[in-house]
Amino acid sequence: MGCGSHARLGVRRMQLAALRAAADPHTGTRVALFAVAVSIVMALGAPANAQDGSGWGYELANELMSPWCPGFSLPDCSSGYASDLRLWILEQERLGRPEAEVKAEILAKYGEQMLQAPSARGRGILAYAIPAVLILAGGVVLVVFLRGQRGTPSSVENRQPNAAALPASPPDPQLLARVDAEISAYESGNASG
Repeated sequence: MGCGSHARLGVRRMQLAALRAAADPHTGTRVALFAVAVSIVMALGAPANAQDGSGWGYELANELMSPWCPGFSLPDCSSGYASDLRLWILEQERLGRPEAEVKAEILAKYGEQMLQAPSARGRGILAYAIPAVLILAGGVVLVVFLRGQRGTPSSVENRQPNAAALPASPPDPQLLARVDAEISAYESGNASG
């Protein structure tokens, strides 16, 4: 249930309470008037940007994690407390309070776990420093490995000498004569058969 649904539900409950109070002769008219006034204020006093999604209050409410639903952002939490906190943030924006002040108040009350990303100070800096150090260390290891590979011939080259690298020597004349004789004998044997 979204932020607007909870507000409408609250307004509806107050309107029903006001109607009951007005119908009950034992209840004073003060209670009825108070309930009507509260429902009107809630209906009209909702920040305009709560519906269109603009303003820092909406953005702050959407970037915080819920302390009541671990692993869920504030808008995704189904707890009524999460909806109340979102409405409170929007109300603080409507009242003109600075975003930094409201965020600091929330973090002081609920802790750093409200942030989707850890802050870059204190122990939170480790979340940014450790991956950077690991990436740099991996790069150094890769460079050292590749430089070591460039200086040594591969094991395949050591087992099979490169034919182009052998010095050229003149062919043996006796071997050439024998090969020619065998070829002639083969050709004459095939021609007769």
